[in-house]
Amino acid sequence: MNSLKKYFVFAFLFVLTAGLSQEKRDSDKKDPVEKDAKNKGVDKSDSEKRDSVYIPNKVINKTVSDTVHPKDREKNYNRWSVNLNVGTNIGIRPFTDGYHATTNNYFTKPEFNHFDLNVRRMFNTKFGVMWDFGYDNFSADSGSPDFSNNMYRTTLQGVLNMHRFMNWEEFTETFGLQLHFGPGFSFLEGSGTTTFNNYDNIFSILTGATVLIKVSDRLAFNLDYTMTTNYTHHLALDGMSSVDPTLSRTGLVHSTTLGLTLYLGKKERHADWYWENLNVKDEYANLLARVEELEIMMNDTDKDGVPDYLDAENNTIGGVAVDTKGRAVDLNNNGVPDELERYVNNKYGDLQTTINNMASGEYSSAQMKQMINGQYVNVFFDFDETRITTGTISAINFLLKYLNANPEANAEVIGYADEMGNAEYNISLSRKRAQRVIEMLVRSGIDPNRLKLVVKGADKSVPKDSKLARQLIRRVVFKVD
Repeated sequence: MNSLKKYFVFAFLFVLTAGLSQEKRDSDKKDPVEKDAKNKGVDKSDSEKRDSVYIPNKVINKTVSDTVHPKDREKNYNRWSVNLNVGTNIGIRPFTDGYHATTNNYFTKPEFNHFDLNVRRMFNTKFGVMWDFGYDNFSADSGSPDFSNNMYRTTLQGVLNMHRFMNWEEFTETFGLQLHFGPGFSFLEGSGTTTFNNYDNIFSILTGATVLIKVSDRLAFNLDYTMTTNYTHHLALDGMSSVDPTLSRTGLVHSTTLGLTLYLGKKERHADWYWENLNVKDEYANLLARVEELEIMMNDTDKDGVPDYLDAENNTIGGVAVDTKGRAVDLNNNGVPDELERYVNNKYGDLQTTINNMASGEYSSAQMKQMINGQYVNVFFDFDETRITTGTISAINFLLKYLNANPEANAEVIGYADEMGNAEYNISLSRKRAQRVIEMLVRSGIDPNRLKLVVKGADKSVPKDSKLARQLIRRVVFKVD
């Protein structure tokens, strides 16, 4: 008996030493620079800043420590758990002659005669230790003299996460398998004993397997089978007789339990369900999201060379010059981008000059027709107005000169509005604008039969949210034959 006690003490010290050694190895893997910084009280915010990305008007501050600094993954999981289990046992031996305990039928006549509570700590994702407390009751089966006896136990067992060794995470994140093995003491009641006094003190070895079913990061169901081998029986399991010391003093008890595993700690996952590739996968997803966000920010919707996140007007007319904030350059503040204005002037000359040149015969009718039908001759209007702006009267004069020079020509007067109103209102507004221009042409001597009213309503060819673009489409244009 003394030698067995020594063996138990030795086994306990061995498991404890193995766990502490693993802790030390984990600690030694830390970056020496990080240790030195910790000793000197350096704020970790400096290291966190290296994983931040600053972009004007936006700050993306998602650390990627598990990808950039693999050492940080080593303890990124919880270690402690508590198990509470209830189930049934089957006592195999030893029994007094003529005595035998209930043989359970798990499905038709379950007997809940076993309870256990254990606390487990994992040293890493694969190996840990478990301190266990258990209770078993043995009751007479039919045909046996009546008896009811209790046995208590405490054990210290090593735990092995087989699902982590076998990489089950490659096909499931729900099921796990643990093996546990270790020494302990059992305390069996007997005739004449009192609570924890004169019990049969038995050295035991427990071997078992546990199936884990993950419910959440904090909870799992477990189904356990354990075989308890007792080596130093003095009493039979029924407690009614002593075991002959000249015969085998070993005993055997099987137990099957169903229980709950509660995971403790502040980290997201417990060691049972943590693997490095999981964090790497999450970090890749985060990195991809960051890249996608940067790509969206660097989009250039209006193709003006200024990214949308810096573009104050990300719908400028294509081809016009913009400033550093993406706004069309309009130095003379006439509402027309300088680039567009310069193009028209270079191609056809200043509009007023063109009219004067036409009057003096410097432009042919074909050139004038090309300018009119190319919509370079426009009558513009202010927002929600039908009054012709003063600066565009010259466009009506241009059309008058052409119609007077070509008596057989007819003209379509085409009215537009921007998209700011509803469709019905914009139809009405564009009609009124075209009618206003026709009235002016008729008062100037043009036969109304040569003029055709065309109503277009809202012009949707430009971005609705661009103030400059909307200004350019509140107009009346012409088409001549």
